[in-house]
Amino acid sequence: MFLKLLLLSTFLLGIALLALGVQLFFSKKKAFPETHIGENRHMRERKIYCSKTEQKIIDSSLKGKTIQVGCSCTTGESCDV
Repeated sequence: MFLKLLLLSTFLLGIALLALGVQLFFSKKKAFPETHIGENRHMRERKIYCSKTEQKIIDSSLKGKTIQVGCSCTTGESCDV
């Protein structure tokens, strides 16, 4: 009984993954949506930043410095002030 359930669930999971792959292959966008907080336009509009940028904002408010909001954490650049 357990083996039948395991095989059935594995088969259904495989079909679901195959369907997602086919959808990605034949879609017009050909890219995944941007999920990184620092690069997502909608998150920036809501004033939600990545953790490094949030820390820069906190540090600059304590030191009285001005900062440039919007780090590029995905490119490997440093978010230092």
